[in-house]
Amino acid sequence: MDKRNSFLILLIVLSVFTIGHLSAEPTSLPTVNDFDSKLMFPYSEPLSMTSDVTQYISFFAPAAFAFVAPPSEWLEISLLYGTSALLSFGTRTLMKKTIERIRPYEYFPDSPEQPPMGEDDHDESFPSGHSIMAFTGAAFTHALFALRYPDSRYRMPVTIAAWTFASATAALRVASGNHFVTDVLAGAAIGSFFGFAVPYLAWKFLPSWQGDRISVAVGPTMMAMNIRF
Repeated sequence: MDKRNSFLILLIVLSVFTIGHLSAEPTSLPTVNDFDSKLMFPYSEPLSMTSDVTQYISFFAPAAFAFVAPPSEWLEISLLYGTSALLSFGTRTLMKKTIERIRPYEYFPDSPEQPPMGEDDHDESFPSGHSIMAFTGAAFTHALFALRYPDSRYRMPVTIAAWTFASATAALRVASGNHFVTDVLAGAAIGSFFGFAVPYLAWKFLPSWQGDRISVAVGPTMMAMNIRF
């Protein structure tokens, strides 16, 4: 082998090595704002799995109305909650697909624990979908109890539990490294809005709900009417 061929082979080897080295360099990550940077954590699978559980508990909190409302109202309540959930989920999906934000755990490449291989949502941090759905359930439960079943003995314990599990979901999504604080705050706001809005509009405009706003008391010498607005 002459010197010219040896030089060519050496040049090819060096080129492959250089290209491979450059491609192995990690891409630079976007800068995190000061507010979010104070609470960033590496990935934690136990906390992430726990947030799945608390999300489902909060999301299914409206199931308590099976013990509160008469069976004749179950279908209406189901349709109303389905509307809230669909609006929340649709907003969640649209925002995640149009807003690109790297999840916090991507900033900890040397962490011994990382999300399962093959995850394709590493850049869908905003907003927190778990928080959206958890707060949808909590807000809907709160609103429906307040508007239609204010005297139910289940009202306080179920409402408190729903908000507690929703808040725990948001906290766990941050602590598990899946989300920034602003992700879960946005998720809580979106879920709460749709959770409150749908039952309020039903209470305001559905004919079947109008009777719940008017109470009449009749006595031997008087009649009183109370209207809630």
